[in-house]
Amino acid sequence: MLNEASIQAVNAAGWRDAFIRPLYGSYCFANLPATIYYALTGEGAPGLPDDVFGDLPRRYDTVVLFFVDGFGWRYFERIAEQYPLLQYFVRRGAVSKLTALFPSTTAAHVTCIHTGLPPAQSGVYEWFQYHPELDRMIAPLMFSFAGEKARDTLANAGLPPSSVFPSDTLYPRLERAGVRSYLLHPREFADAAPTRALGENAKSLTYKTLPEALVNLRRAIAERHGPAYFLMYYGAIDGIGHEYGPTSEQVEAELDQFCVAMERMFLDRLRSTGVLLIITADHGMVEISPKTTIYLNQTVPRFQDYLATNQRGEPLVPAGSPRDFFLHIKPERLDEAQAAIGAHLAGRAIVVKTADLIAEGFFGPAPSARFLSRVGNLVVLPLKGESAYYYAREKFENRYYGHHGGLTREEMEIPLLMAAL
Repeated sequence: MLNEASIQAVNAAGWRDAFIRPLYGSYCFANLPATIYYALTGEGAPGLPDDVFGDLPRRYDTVVLFFVDGFGWRYFERIAEQYPLLQYFVRRGAVSKLTALFPSTTAAHVTCIHTGLPPAQSGVYEWFQYHPELDRMIAPLMFSFAGEKARDTLANAGLPPSSVFPSDTLYPRLERAGVRSYLLHPREFADAAPTRALGENAKSLTYKTLPEALVNLRRAIAERHGPAYFLMYYGAIDGIGHEYGPTSEQVEAELDQFCVAMERMFLDRLRSTGVLLIITADHGMVEISPKTTIYLNQTVPRFQDYLATNQRGEPLVPAGSPRDFFLHIKPERLDEAQAAIGAHLAGRAIVVKTADLIAEGFFGPAPSARFLSRVGNLVVLPLKGESAYYYAREKFENRYYGHHGGLTREEMEIPLLMAAL
């Protein structure tokens, strides 16, 4: 079943012609954790609108969630009729269209799926962001200083993960309700500080390849004792989309591998019952090019003069990504910077005060002090196909042909596939 109400709601969520707004009050990724908790326990608010279940039952002994990084609605819509896996959800389950959070970034969504908190409350909103306790720019999911290649370097600075991420996750609550949780992550970051912090009270399972993960997940489901929640993160589609672009042959190959492997190694062989199977994504992706990226520090006159600095005198930059470039501007220069950068990017991006987006609820309701202390006060939102960023050789530059973080439909529209087994 295609949930037409969800499609109509997201289609009607347009904002400033070129963009859409996140639907935190209804069809939004932010409400998925509450829906999962409700399906397993019957407690709390249902989260997403009831019609996302279609004719499916509302309560389950086990929920299995595939968090497929970058698998936006544009992909589902393009390939849905080609693969039995996707047709299984259309014909025997329920397919809804959701909006991503804003920013449409993995950092925000990974934090949300583990905690149920939107960026305004979690304080984790982007790949790079300011961290007041260190007075530096950091990469939360890498748990490193911005621009560093190695993971977990913030630990060397004495920073505990609780200083970056919320400590109240879904898993202790599920444990108290008698539900065991299992998290499947790629081996390379399964033991990283953010994974351990956000996955506390859940059992960690690791994998190297997709087939390995699907076999091990299927066996873990079969061997479970009592109610259980399984969450598997899969990132290959997003990674290849960044490198080659969302319409590339390489992405088509990754989509094919995922759908065929899921069908043959998981869905066709899973014999368990009482299971709610969910596939969703954190965001989609839009085409960009390194050849057309606008580097503001190279092209905007006196750009550096607008930037706020830390106590070391270092500019607080960059925050966000080339699709949602957040700027920390000196408060007394905010209007001037908005006008100058907006004029420079006319026809290619809009430049908006973050306070206006907060007031309109783009980051979610009830912004926390933690979020407000971290977010920049001005944001550049490029139009479809455009990108704007900050250049520092070997540290900050755009090398991608596909990206996300902004508010275009390609980035913000995601599928929610649900079926009962």
